[in-house]
Amino acid sequence: MQLHSFKIQNFRKFRELNNVVHFVNSKSISAGEPNDGESSLVASSGTLIIGKNNAGKTTIAKALNLICTKQKPAPSDFNIDYLRGLLDQYKITKEAGESFDDLATPSLEFTIQVKVNFDEEEGDLVNNLYQFVPISSSTSDLVEIKIKYQVKEEQALKNNIDTILNTEFPNIDDPRTIFNLRLESFREILKEETTEFNIFYLTSSNNEVKDPALNKLFNIKEIKANRHLKDGVLSDIYRKIVSSQYVGNDANKENLQRSISKINEEIKEAVGSKSESISSVLQQIEQSNHVGVDLSGNVTESIILRNLIKYSFSDGDDYIPEDQFGLGYINLLNIIGEIIHYIDSYEDKSHQNQINLLFIEEPEAFMHPQMQEFFITRIDNAVKRALELAGSQADASQKSLHCQLIVTTHSSHIVNSKIHSSNSFSNINYLNSINRQATVINLNDKLVAGEDNSTNSKALKFIKKHIKYKVSELFFSDAVIFVEGITEETLLHYYIDQEPTLKNYYISIFNINGAHGKLYFPLAKALKIPCLVITDIDIKRAACEKGEKNKDHQEAVACSFCGKAEGVEDFKDYIQITSLDDRITTNSTLAAFNQSLRDKSKEESDSLDDIDYFEDDNLHIIFQKDELEGQYPTSFEEAFILTNYQNHILNSVLKKCKPTIYKDIVGAGNQVDTSRLIENSFKLQKKLSDSKSDFANNLLYECITRSRLEKPSLPSYIQSGFSWLTRQLTPQLEEELANDDA
Repeated sequence: MQLHSFKIQNFRKFRELNNVVHFVNSKSISAGEPNDGESSLVASSGTLIIGKNNAGKTTIAKALNLICTKQKPAPSDFNIDYLRGLLDQYKITKEAGESFDDLATPSLEFTIQVKVNFDEEEGDLVNNLYQFVPISSSTSDLVEIKIKYQVKEEQALKNNIDTILNTEFPNIDDPRTIFNLRLESFREILKEETTEFNIFYLTSSNNEVKDPALNKLFNIKEIKANRHLKDGVLSDIYRKIVSSQYVGNDANKENLQRSISKINEEIKEAVGSKSESISSVLQQIEQSNHVGVDLSGNVTESIILRNLIKYSFSDGDDYIPEDQFGLGYINLLNIIGEIIHYIDSYEDKSHQNQINLLFIEEPEAFMHPQMQEFFITRIDNAVKRALELAGSQADASQKSLHCQLIVTTHSSHIVNSKIHSSNSFSNINYLNSINRQATVINLNDKLVAGEDNSTNSKALKFIKKHIKYKVSELFFSDAVIFVEGITEETLLHYYIDQEPTLKNYYISIFNINGAHGKLYFPLAKALKIPCLVITDIDIKRAACEKGEKNKDHQEAVACSFCGKAEGVEDFKDYIQITSLDDRITTNSTLAAFNQSLRDKSKEESDSLDDIDYFEDDNLHIIFQKDELEGQYPTSFEEAFILTNYQNHILNSVLKKCKPTIYKDIVGAGNQVDTSRLIENSFKLQKKLSDSKSDFANNLLYECITRSRLEKPSLPSYIQSGFSWLTRQLTPQLEEELANDDA
């Protein structure tokens, strides 16, 4: 029996759309299994829930616990925008002089889908679920449970809302402030003891079920993030482990009880004689011998395990107290200890009548990147070893663990490890907060690679490989910029830090190089974060137009590009481009977008006639489409030179990187004319092709250290891209600031 999906509506950050979390099907993990990607507990049997802070990751476990314990929801459990919308409806209705009768009151809704094995021999037991099992269904293995929290006394709540709307605020003029004060009063009403909630349970056919045993259907274990580790945490968890091993082993328990009885007898013999002495003193107060005392041993199993065992931990050949371990190591040991305790108390075959869920919340706390990367493998090894020990303790040949593991994290290293352990993007729920609402995006290989790519495509293999190095950071970014070269990657970090708005966000910059850039677009679009793609127009030139020997040059035949024939010594040249007429691009990304976004056709078009920037949902693609100083640059370096040909910092870096070529172009001494860079921008760009890294690093160094000089400006197309990115992020910033003020 497995949890297939969980829909959360109006609870905390979740609203009505994009609110379904999908869970991977659990599998049995047994002792002695090989530790490969297919049997990995986290890789193949684990669900990863990832996202930035405050995206709603922890809310999922809290919602399940709310349902199972039938707790009364707190005011903070209701989505604030949902309550704001409800109150606004009441306000509009009251101003129109109409009745509240048809208006809704606050409610929470949840939908659980349980996957059940109805096989006659090894099937699940539905004693905790039978009321929801449909007689017939097109998906017979999925059982749906709907839960709805509804205000019990709706009319009383509506009367209270009417009172709130009648409340005057004579000293406040701002309508928004008044509304927020009324909203806070609305939430206070939900907190009052008189506001109670009915819980309704419905089948997939909306038939009501009375008092189902959901607390027996779910067995939820949470290993919470230890953000405040304290002394003794390891001793506490290992005390539980030792205790559970005694409880689960009859032979050990019997031996311990015999020892306890013997200890208590020896204590009684040692102190028993004192009983008569004390009693004789007490008799002086009460002559009738009604007062007496008897001394005996009171050692119990609980006292021994709690107070009489010293827990020391080995470090090589030494045994040291736990407070000498680092926080990251203590956190890892604590997680492993909690899992061992979970295994020791796990009931075999319990998955046949209940859903076993093991939540591990943000395990990366205090761990360095390498430890985070190895977390999944280490947990697997610990689980398998714990199963071996549990099997031997129970005198069984093998013990298995059948549960669903859910890991919530904002660690890119754990994401990397998950993807490479399972060789897939599946079983990852990405949570993004859009307009303060949690948006669930269920990742899978088809979504990442795009509809046109199969799971075995080269595109998907490339992304799986490349994501290990950096790209997984985009899951935790506010925005992402894709670039195609080392110069852009090096310099844009500096220029973003100079932007008053953009510097307030976590913006990741990824160098994806040429034709491979478009492979990431399906994933980038799915994540719904602003993605700025900075690519090059890559104007196609003949070899003789870019300083190379052209194969079209044949004896006595003029070249169709330059008009020169074989044998002409200067047939190699660096041609400046002053018009895009009849020109085409070699950039496959531009060719793909040039047609698909205009005519919705899959055919690519490499024509540069009237080409413009592209925008597709959250993607914005920019390039050197406009002329600079009468020239059409074909790369970032050339555009940077044309934009800053008079800038002192740029000229000093060019002189340092290419002294001879620079002197040949601009001259020397009193004859220096930097305007000559304009008509030689393409030639200089070509000469820099073998030293782009030096060019970028020297520019960065000069910009940082020579503060009194005017910094070079970014080319206009990148400034345009930064403006687009600012517009995408600014509403989010304004909403966050307004929410903080409220």
